[in-house]
Amino acid sequence: MDVRGTVVDSGRGKVFGWIAKLNEVTNSAAVKHFPQLEVQADADQPFEVSGYASGERIGSPYRCGPLKSTFIPESTKVYLVEFQFVDSRCEQHVYDITQPQERIPVIGSPST
Repeated sequence: MDVRGTVVDSGRGKVFGWIAKLNEVTNSAAVKHFPQLEVQADADQPFEVSGYASGERIGSPYRCGPLKSTFIPESTKVYLVEFQFVDSRCEQHVYDITQPQERIPVIGSPST
């Protein structure tokens, strides 16, 4: 797999804005960690996204994933791959967001 970067939580919405911004600037410049990552995929070729999380919650380490989603992008469409926490687990979903007001789930081969 060709790693294009790493998405990290900068704390935006949980810490002061200037701290989150400082985290984002430092992470993106130093270690290619970003608050979000955009990639252009080749149309009609299988595309795989892998997501995982690890860290510490109140003194207790956690790890979630890796979760993998594979789909075949179409040249006229825009996609969003969303990795999120739901309760005590994580999920990864692929959506067609060509029409920004719609999130259409993409049928692919999500796996864990």
